[in-house]
Amino acid sequence: MKAAYLTGPRKVEIREIPKPLIRNDDDVLLRTAVAGLCGSDLHYFITDRIGNEAVPYPAVVGHECSAVVEAVGPAVKRFKAGNRVTVEPTISCGTCDQCRSGRPHTCRKVEFLGHPGERSGCLAQFFVMPERNLFSIPETMTMMEAMLVEPLSIALHARALAGGMLGSSIGVLGAGPIGLLLIQVLKTEGHGEIYASDRSEARAAAAIVAGATWTGNPDHVDVVAEILKRKPLGLDAVFEVSGDPEAIEQSVELAKPGGWIYQIGIPLTDRVSYPMAKLRRKELTLRFVRRQNRCLKRGLLLIEAKHLDVAWLATHTFKVEDAEKAFATAADRTDGVLKASIVF
Repeated sequence: MKAAYLTGPRKVEIREIPKPLIRNDDDVLLRTAVAGLCGSDLHYFITDRIGNEAVPYPAVVGHECSAVVEAVGPAVKRFKAGNRVTVEPTISCGTCDQCRSGRPHTCRKVEFLGHPGERSGCLAQFFVMPERNLFSIPETMTMMEAMLVEPLSIALHARALAGGMLGSSIGVLGAGPIGLLLIQVLKTEGHGEIYASDRSEARAAAAIVAGATWTGNPDHVDVVAEILKRKPLGLDAVFEVSGDPEAIEQSVELAKPGGWIYQIGIPLTDRVSYPMAKLRRKELTLRFVRRQNRCLKRGLLLIEAKHLDVAWLATHTFKVEDAEKAFATAADRTDGVLKASIVF
C-alpha cells in the first residue's frame, strides 16, 4: 500500500509498505477515503518538533479522516466490510484515573492516531483502529463531511469547556478550519457579535461567511484597536485558535476584566509569554484546550441535521502522490486554502 511519510522538515516521501494486520480481536482494518491535514500535522511538516516533542522521522501523520471498513477482528460486532466510518483518533486505556474521571482525552496511556512515536497515522491507504473508536456515517453524509467531524469536535469541546452563555461579544483569533467551525457553532447558538482575525486574507474573509460580525488581518490592520473601537469595554471571551504569539498577547488585550481566554492554538515553540500584569489586573481566566472529549457523536448529529454546513471548508484536495504539495499549500496558506485533504 502507499503511505505518505514525513522524512524531515518540508519533506514527504510516498513509500510502498505492507498493509497493516489485524492483531487484536477488536481491531478494524480501514481503507482511508479522505484524510485532512490538521494544524498539528503542519507543525510536523514545518519544523522537526511540536512544542517540546521532537519528531522521530520518518513518520506517517494524519488523524482527521473518513474510511471504509476493509476487515474486522473476531470480536467486532458493530461493523462489517464495506461500512463507512469516521474515526475518534484518541485511543485511551479506560482504566487510569483520567479515563475513570471522564477525561479519556488526557489518558495516562494515550495513543493518538498520527502522533509520531505513538501510532502511525491515516495518511496511508490502510490503517487499523479499535472498534470503539469508530462511528458510522449516515447515508446522507459525504466522506469529505465525515472527515471534518474531527476538527469540528475540537470546536465543540472548546465551546463545551466554556459552559453556559459566553456573553454578548466573543473573539476568535485564528480563522483556520477549527476557528471557522467554532464561529459556526457560536453563530448557531445565537451569539450575534463575533470578532475574528487571521493573517490569511482568504481565511479572514471566510470568517464572515462562517458568521463573524467583523474580521481583520493583523498584518494590515491593528486588530486590537479596531475591535476595541467597536467594543470599548472589551470582549466577554476570546478563543485563541492560531497559536501565534502575537495573537496570544492580543487575546489578553481584548478580554474585558473578569473575562475568559480559551487557548486552542498550539504554538510552534514550547514557551510563549503572556503580559502577566494585564492578566492579573483584569483578573482574567485562562483555560487551555486539549484536543476533544467525546464530541464526535454530537458533531455527526449536527452535520446530519444540517445545523452546520462544513463541506465548503474543504477547498483543496490532492492525490496521495501529491502529498508534499498538499502539505506545502496548507502550511504556506497559498491559493486561498482553508482545508487541504488527501483523497484516496
